[in-house]
Amino acid sequence: MCLTRAGKVVSASQGRARVEFFDGRALDDVDVSVVNAKKGAFVEVFGNLALGVLSPAEAKRRKQAWTEVARAVGATRE
Repeated sequence: MCLTRAGKVVSASQGRARVEFFDGRALDDVDVSVVNAKKGAFVEVFGNLALGVLSPAEAKRRKQAWTEVARAVGATRE
């Protein structure tokens, strides 16, 4: 099983991008050459490879889900 992360491309050049994920972290060296993602696109990432471009609606849904999970985990940690 693999887990992917979703985030927004904040800069891209020559098939590489900086992606800010919904958890607030960023990765500078994401390969977006396969999906041809540009600045402003939402992408699904595994490791440092963008697997697909998400619609804004799907990205919003995933961000909301991430927020709910983070809130639930935070509520149980003490």
